Amino acid sequence: MSTTTLHQSTGKDLRRLFAKLADSVRETVASLIGKSLAAQPIEVVVGDAADVHAALGANVAVVHGALDKDYAGKQFCTLVEVADACAMAGLLMLTPENVIEQRQKTGKLEGEDKEAFGELANVLCSGLSAALRAEVQNVDIRLQDHVVLSQNDDPAALLPQGQLVACRLKTKIEGQPERSMWFVVDRASAEAWNKAPLEDALQASAAAQANAAGNAAGGIDGAPKLADEDLEDIPAAPVRGVLHAYIAAPELMRVLRRACRRTGLDLRRHSRAEVPNPAAHKGEVVLMDVPAGEERRFDWCKRIKEYDATIRVVLLLHRPSRARVTQAFLSQADVILGLPIEEPQLSAKFNALLGS
Repeated sequence: MSTTTLHQSTGKDLRRLFAKLADSVRETVASLIGKSLAAQPIEVVVGDAADVHAALGANVAVVHGALDKDYAGKQFCTLVEVADACAMAGLLMLTPENVIEQRQKTGKLEGEDKEAFGELANVLCSGLSAALRAEVQNVDIRLQDHVVLSQNDDPAALLPQGQLVACRLKTKIEGQPERSMWFVVDRASAEAWNKAPLEDALQASAAAQANAAGNAAGGIDGAPKLADEDLEDIPAAPVRGVLHAYIAAPELMRVLRRACRRTGLDLRRHSRAEVPNPAAHKGEVVLMDVPAGEERRFDWCKRIKEYDATIRVVLLLHRPSRARVTQAFLSQADVILGLPIEEPQLSAKFNALLGS
């Protein structure tokens, strides 16, 4: 399965709890590094370790917090992008800014940075423990260890097993680009803290899986699958930009490859579960298809446009309707198209988007 965003009608107590934990992180980290920190919960998703890993989009420092008392034997993990972990560690040690920047580029957390981040992680867990105890009876969090989870690592060894609930936070350290942080906990604990089952998430997950199975069997919304074709009949245009494709329906790739070759876009495909990182797409084009039941992609589009309006976003709507087109318009998409679509139509839209 892939991560499924919780519906607004479920998990209200859990969302409030995550918001209070985010407040704790903001206050704790800011007091240690001497810089302001913004930390805002954006979405809560469910999935397994592999699903969460696929959604990260960056190397992260995983702070393993061991839960105690009524939740003994379980973990509460805080995932911090390595670039932010290096910044926090460097600011804690009063490291010069240019040195912090050099260490961030390595994508690693090692040496004195790793040691300093460990000190920060210990205080972070204490703050989270106090915030959690204020809302949940008979629970504590203590630092177990911290490790780096890279894009190539096996998440099963570094994240809790089974069904997980993960809250993504939008974070920004003063003087640093906007990045993400995650809280991850096992589903059973999350439902206990929510004081109710997260049933809507299960239903949404089942619907998404059924939709994916239907697409795999019969193409987009039941349309026949398109066989791949040789690209040699299309002249390759000079490269004019990069198109990042966050595709749920793999059969779309045939049309995309042909349209990108004709219009001079360097096509880069991302997994269905991956969440677009606006900071990684400055000056580029992002394309997403939006199957039924995956309305969170409208939110992804809006988040990208609010971060940087110059990033161009193309939305391809499965089963287009007046309501879905309105959603796409409100998400500030630059191009809105319905499926199925032919390559000449898509190429014309790409050319218009690129200014030719």
